[in-house]
Amino acid sequence: MRMRLLLLIITAITIVSCNDARKSETIRVLEDVDSYIEARPDSALAVLEGIDVEELGSREEKAKYALLMSMALDKNYIDRTDFEVLQPAIDYYENHGSATDNLRTFYYQGRIYCNRGESEDAMECLVKSIDLGSESNDLKTKARNYTAQGTLYYLYYNWDKIIESSLAAADCYKVLEDWDKYVVILCRISEGYRMKGDKEQAGEYLSKCQDLLDKINSTSKAHYYSGYLLHGFDNVSEEEILEIINDYLKICPEDQIDWLTIAATYLDLGNISAAREAINRYPGIAVKNQRYYAILTKIYQEEGSFKEALETYEQYNKITDSLDFVALKQDTQFIEERHQLELKALQEKEAKTRTALICIIALLIALIAIYLIRKQLKIRTAEKKQLEIEKKRYEQLYADAIAERDALTKMIEDSSVKDETKVVIRERLEVLNKVIISHITDTSSANKKAFQELEALVADRDSFIESTRLTIEGNNPEFIAALKKQGLTDEEINICCLYVIGLKGKDIKAYTSQPRHYNQSADIRHKLGLTENDTNLSIFLREMLEK
Repeated sequence: MRMRLLLLIITAITIVSCNDARKSETIRVLEDVDSYIEARPDSALAVLEGIDVEELGSREEKAKYALLMSMALDKNYIDRTDFEVLQPAIDYYENHGSATDNLRTFYYQGRIYCNRGESEDAMECLVKSIDLGSESNDLKTKARNYTAQGTLYYLYYNWDKIIESSLAAADCYKVLEDWDKYVVILCRISEGYRMKGDKEQAGEYLSKCQDLLDKINSTSKAHYYSGYLLHGFDNVSEEEILEIINDYLKICPEDQIDWLTIAATYLDLGNISAAREAINRYPGIAVKNQRYYAILTKIYQEEGSFKEALETYEQYNKITDSLDFVALKQDTQFIEERHQLELKALQEKEAKTRTALICIIALLIALIAIYLIRKQLKIRTAEKKQLEIEKKRYEQLYADAIAERDALTKMIEDSSVKDETKVVIRERLEVLNKVIISHITDTSSANKKAFQELEALVADRDSFIESTRLTIEGNNPEFIAALKKQGLTDEEINICCLYVIGLKGKDIKAYTSQPRHYNQSADIRHKLGLTENDTNLSIFLREMLEK
């Protein structure tokens, strides 16, 4: 039995280890492809196509493969209009992955929407790509994203947005030192300013391109030369313009040359034959271009072919009207799309603000609740402590009442105590008995009332002692006078009176609550001339009273 269990455990460990090894191997291959997909997209595509998708295990592996395959297809100019390849990445990276994963996934999703001609969804994905991938250091994807946004805005002649997105792309390409794409983007920015009528800014960005001509390829140079000729610099001689055209034609392959711009430039210089030659070299596939008919009309006019000029102009108007209608329709649609995007972004922002506000309010409520609870606990603790103090005080009062009752009862029973003093003692005993009875019956209202009387009685002990003294002094003034003659203080005379009516030393100490009672008794003995070997102070004072 144990052997069978051991074999099962070993088998399980082996299977898990194999799966982990296979998983790590797959991830390693995908990460390797990611490292060279920019430089060698064809090799990357070949490797990815050699991976069996069915053997991909986790959702993470499938998502990474889907994203890399979409990148490889795009970089090999294979445009997709469906989400079949990218969908696993879209599903997984919606709630997982790094900023770079989000940046790339939404960018390539936007590229698919661009291929489908769905501008609204494309722009939404591109905006989300930048927003969610803001922390990513993948500047190449960010640059492509901003370029794609500019292309969408270019369809609707939104020059301000074209400039804004192109400037962001240019910043990325500059950091990457990708001077070819940097120059192309600068030419687009220059065109944007030129279309806005800001010739100075347009010329400034073309000048930046001129400083990089030695670092760029022929394609990027073609963009620069075309932009330069379209710009039309002031105070530039015909010879300089012809030199630019010659450099353009010499450096750039024919398929990269903007023949319409060459034709328009020759027209401006008055060289009609060169303009005719240039426009004839314009590819026939794009003959229905609006600009083509505008330039051709002017060439016919300069050549004196007015019939052909009129026919060409009619073609120009027909295309212009059609394009204006489409542009207006598309522009209106795009304005609505951008409004929806902005509205959605505003709603998301408001939702986040509301969530944050709710959290703050909840936190404040919690803090206030904690404060009130702690305050209530402190009050209850203080009340509990006060109740304990009151309880101890009442218990002490009760103990004092028992002790005093016993002492006073003995005094009543003592035949030597005079009747006048007994009257005072009996009044006091009556209050003490109420306290004792109420404590025994434990009736709260009676208990409270009795203790209130007891408190008043305790507070009035001085008057009781004083009344005792006055009673004795009224009956025996010579006794009080004799005590005063011996130098006793009023407080010491009061203590002597308590001794006379029968209280013992310990009773007087408890009764008067005097911590110095022992010292006071010693002082009294000393003043009366008594030594430690002489008679008890109480006996001495009674004998003194009788004499």
